[in-house]
Amino acid sequence: MSWESCIILLNSDSTGSFYCGDIVTGSVVIEFKKKQKVEHITFTVYGTSKAQWSRSMPVMPYLKMYSEKNTILEYELDVFSELDGKTISPGIQTFHFHFVIPDDAPSTFKSSIAEVKYFIKVEGKADCKFKKLKIVPFVVQGNINLNHLEEYLIPTFHETKKTLWGSGFFSICFKTYIGFSSRQYIPFEAIITNEKKVKISKIIVSLIQKLEYSVSSGYANEEKHINKIEHKRFSHTVTEMCHFGMEIPQTIPSSIHLTNPTVDISYVLRVSIFHVFYDVSHQ
Repeated sequence: MSWESCIILLNSDSTGSFYCGDIVTGSVVIEFKKKQKVEHITFTVYGTSKAQWSRSMPVMPYLKMYSEKNTILEYELDVFSELDGKTISPGIQTFHFHFVIPDDAPSTFKSSIAEVKYFIKVEGKADCKFKKLKIVPFVVQGNINLNHLEEYLIPTFHETKKTLWGSGFFSICFKTYIGFSSRQYIPFEAIITNEKKVKISKIIVSLIQKLEYSVSSGYANEEKHINKIEHKRFSHTVTEMCHFGMEIPQTIPSSIHLTNPTVDISYVLRVSIFHVFYDVSHQ
C-alpha cells in the first residue's frame, strides 16, 4: 500500500492534553497517490508502561538488570472498514474516530528509569504486501473532580517536638490541608513554641514527588523536588504563629485506583526549621 501522506488530527484542549474519562475525538486524513487495492488499514490506540534500572552486585555478573514493559491500554477501532479489500482511486479521504480514556489510566510520565506513554498507530497493507505506518503520541493527565475538592479541604495537623541542648523545649505545629491539586494555592500555618527564644533563621517547606518503580523482579525508589517556599519573618517570642503558603505548579497527579502500577507517584510536604545552631525536619 502507498499513501502520499497520513495526518492524524486530535481534538484536544489548548494544552494538547487529554484527561482520564475523556472521550477523544479526531480524524485521519489520508492522501492516496495512485489507484490500488487495499488489503486492510488498522487503527489502534496503545498505552504502555516500562521501567528499567540496574544495581551493582558483589558477585558475577556484578550488575543486575531490572526491566519490565506492560500494555496498559489497547483499542483497535473499526475506522477504515469501508476500504478493506476495495480498490481506491487517487485523492484525499477523511475518516473520523472516537474512543474513551479509562478513568483509572495512569498519567503520561517519563524519567531516567520509567516511562508511561500513549500513542495512536495507523498501519496500512496492500495486496503487494507493502506496508505503511503512522504513529502519533498524545498526552494523558489524571483527572481531578473539583466537585469533590471539599473532601480534601480538611485541615491536618503535624507536630514536631525537640529539646534543644541548653536551649529548652521547642515545638512546631504545622497546619495545612490533606490534599491539593495543580495550580492551586495552599496555605500553611505554623504555631511555634520556643521556650528560650532561640533565634530561628527560616522555615523551608518543600514539595517532594516520591516515585516508586515496581517490576516483577524488584523495585526502586526516587525523589524529586518540585517546589519550595521559605519563610523568614519571626517575632522570636515564646509562642508565635506564622502564615504563608505555596503555589502548586503543574504536576503529574498521584497514582490512585491503580493495580500493580509500574510507576507509583505520591507527594509529601517536607518542613525544615533552621536555627542558628540547630535544624529540625518533618514530613
